Order: sequence, then structure tokens, then C-alpha cells
Amino acid sequence: MEQKVSRLAQARDWYLGAVDSIPADGWSKATLCEGWTASHVVAHVASGDQLFRAKLMDALGVDRTGLDLPVDFADRQRRFQAMSTWAPGKIRTAGHEESEKTVAAIIEAVNRTPETIVTVPFGQVPVTVIRGLRVNEYIIHGHDLTPAIGRSIPTPEWFIDRGLGDSINLMGRLHQRSQHKGKSASFHIHRTDGEGEWILRAEGGQALAESLHGKADAALRGPGEGLYWVLMGRGNPEEHGVEVHGDAALASSFKEWFPGP
Repeated sequence: MEQKVSRLAQARDWYLGAVDSIPADGWSKATLCEGWTASHVVAHVASGDQLFRAKLMDALGVDRTGLDLPVDFADRQRRFQAMSTWAPGKIRTAGHEESEKTVAAIIEAVNRTPETIVTVPFGQVPVTVIRGLRVNEYIIHGHDLTPAIGRSIPTPEWFIDRGLGDSINLMGRLHQRSQHKGKSASFHIHRTDGEGEWILRAEGGQALAESLHGKADAALRGPGEGLYWVLMGRGNPEEHGVEVHGDAALASSFKEWFPGP
């Protein structure tokens, strides 16, 4: 447990390092999130930290009256829109403060009451899932900032071994927002530079990932980090050294089946 908790802090610190690397003229530049500037990305993460901290406090029965936290998801969206217009220095400060408070709250909850169930916009999940979601969020959006920063930032060495499998297992929640929900398709995901092989099936409005080798409608085969960024919608397979087999059109529409994050 201690190692997993420490990964959350490491992911946060890596993300904040990326935020601090944005040059003065970079905050209005484009990022890997289509249509978003660096200001939008940092505001998104900060308002997300606020929302998850608020929901965690609700789950723990902590009174948050008087605290400047979102009431619900719609309020979080309003905060995001407002925060994205702030001056860069103010957004950077908010990014630091909100992530540090949220990481501390999650670590305390995991250590004291890991069975805590938290209600979030996509359902009810244990606080340990919240921990994994924030780890992924920090790494994904730190990576998204690289065009605005003007250089690449290596992904933490430990992350892909953890993040790839976690992200595949959480695809079921992303499918709930899919335009193809209710249709059937299967994807074979095969990591070539380490352990990892999955079949991801969407059928009857649900999606399930299984750790096994098998046939599927489309297959993605390549290094772990390349697979991760393709599955997250941050580039096409060719850019990341990922081979596509089977139904190429289906493979290229993967993010339509699993939109987000």
C-alpha cells in the first residue's frame, strides 16, 4: 500500500514540475488536448482536484460548509471556465495548492479507511480507485502540456507498468459516454516490451477488460508507453510505434468507443 500511495505523490510532483516549466508566453499556446491552451489544462486539473476532494469529504462525512469547493459536477465546470481566464501566476498557484491538498486527503483516506466508497460523476468507487484516477490524470495532463512547454518531458519510468493496465481496466466507465454504446466490438491490446495482454470487449452497453490472449475485431500491438498514449487519444498508432491488425477502421475509432479522459 505504501508504494502505491507514494506513486500518487510522485505523479503530482511530476505534473507540477511540468506546470512550472510552462514559459511566460506558453500559457496561451495549444496543448495535446484539442482546443485547450495550457491555461485550460491546468484549470481542468485544479478544478478536478477540488471536485474529488469535495466528494471524498462527503463520503467521509466531513462538513465542508464554508469551504471553497464545488457543489457538484456542473459547479466544477463553471469553476474550470472561470479559472482558465485567470492570470498565469494565479492559475499556477491554484494548481499547486489544489493538488497538494487533494493528494494529502486521498493518502489519509487510503491509509485510514481504504474501504471508503466515493460518489463521483461516473458512479460509486472505492477511494483506492480515486487514487489511481488522480495518478493517471496528473501524468496524462502533464504530458498534454509539452507543446506549450516547447519540449518533451520523459514519463516517469514506473508509470507505464502501472498506468497501462489500470487505464484498460477503467475503460468500462469511459464506454458509458460512447456514441457506440449498445453496439458490439472487441479490441486485442498486446504490449511487446513487457508483461501485458488484454481483450477489451464492448457489448450490450457495457465494456469489460480481460487479461488474456485471444482473437478480437481489431488489435493494437506495441510498446507499453506507445499503447498508453494511443489508448488515451494522444496520437495515432504510427506516431507511437504501435501496429494495427484486423479491422483498421475500428482500431482508428477506438476513442469513439472509449471517449476521454
